[in-house]
Amino acid sequence: MPNNKRWLAWLLVLCRDTEALSTTSPKESLRSLFESRVDGVLADPVTKEALRVEQRFVGDGLTRRYLSSSGEYGVKAGTYVDLVDPKAPPSLAELRESVRDSIFRSRSERVRVDTFRSPVTAFLYERGWRQNFQRSGFPGIDREFDEVCEFFDLASARSAVVDLSCGTGLMTRRLKDVVPTRLIAADFSEAMLLETRRRLGADDRVELVRVDVAALPLRDDAVDAVHAGAAMHCWPRLEQGLAEIVRVLKPQGGQFFATTFLTGALGTDARSASAGFRFFTLDELRTLATDAGFTTVDVRREGSYCAVLKASLDAPAFLETGDGA
Repeated sequence: MPNNKRWLAWLLVLCRDTEALSTTSPKESLRSLFESRVDGVLADPVTKEALRVEQRFVGDGLTRRYLSSSGEYGVKAGTYVDLVDPKAPPSLAELRESVRDSIFRSRSERVRVDTFRSPVTAFLYERGWRQNFQRSGFPGIDREFDEVCEFFDLASARSAVVDLSCGTGLMTRRLKDVVPTRLIAADFSEAMLLETRRRLGADDRVELVRVDVAALPLRDDAVDAVHAGAAMHCWPRLEQGLAEIVRVLKPQGGQFFATTFLTGALGTDARSASAGFRFFTLDELRTLATDAGFTTVDVRREGSYCAVLKASLDAPAFLETGDGA
């Protein structure tokens, strides 16, 4: 009870400060904190129905519920919103399907997904793992950030920017200081999201959300821009993921920036996808993006085996299509 009293006192102070800026009474302000609202960006990952957000006291703090007509999602580990696994226990049919999928998953899917769900990988990611990518030509996170800022029309962003497959938050920690609107760091790996929060510390300008790229829990036409650094080669259902990105981007000017590996990196060839990660040719990346629905696609080689992909929906005419050199 003393903890609840502390939270109540904090809320009353918050409402008092809010009243100084508006005509709303403290009681009305306090009530509004607990009224459900429809989220402008987040959606049920299956139905794509907009999620309704509710706040309530649990123990000595506030927590949030994310509701749709088909399920309920919540905050895990006090850190991230899990929009992959609903809170309700799975049905018998869902359990059977989950067991079957876990048994019959391909080797490549196990490599692409399970590797990055490991806490060991999350621990090592910024302790040498990601830095090794520069051997294949990746520009380094600071140069990539500069190019992302140059490409994204951040001054016009009004809804949300998503750092997809955010990993430990390398790009997220840079974007948070320049994105003028909602910033969502999204990943399938629980371990990566926990590491992102650890590195962000108490900074609450970023929302952490667990997502499946092939079933994004985002509303149609709701996102200004999506970044996916060193990620596409890890997506088991790449084509579905790209189609999902097109679906959630704003149809007038939505932008997508990605870096990934080209075939030949780490001694790979065209047959390596069946054994692990999926690497690409420039032409293949251009075709994948075009088939997904992007209207303007620019792909270039960076260094030996890095590809930089910039794609837009109804992009301005000055963005030229790369020559694939």
